[in-house]
Amino acid sequence: MAALFNRIIPILFVSDLEAERDFYVRLGFHVTYEGPEYPHFLALGHGPVEFGIERKAGFRSDIPDHVLTWQFGVADIAAARKRLDEAGVPFSEQVMTPSEDWTYRVLHARTPNGYHLLLEEGSE
Repeated sequence: MAALFNRIIPILFVSDLEAERDFYVRLGFHVTYEGPEYPHFLALGHGPVEFGIERKAGFRSDIPDHVLTWQFGVADIAAARKRLDEAGVPFSEQVMTPSEDWTYRVLHARTPNGYHLLLEEGSE
């Protein structure tokens, strides 16, 4: 059976996006995504490691949603939806269209401790 989950893409919330980006660039990471579709978000990578940083208004490190969103890329969004259903996990589905030629689906759920869990299709 092929793996359903094929990568993890943590998104760290920050108050100063540019300072955080520059910090990681100085460590040898490079920007893998920065675009007008998501002006307060960018992704950084180094080899197989990739993560996002996002400017979040009112950032507070003592509240889970203000610290991290777990985003898992999935090979089959229908299988992921079925897995959530079978596990009894409430979720919502969203079609994302950041540009005319870029559309994908995301499932949104919550972990027991309140973290936002995203399952994103087509992330291989």
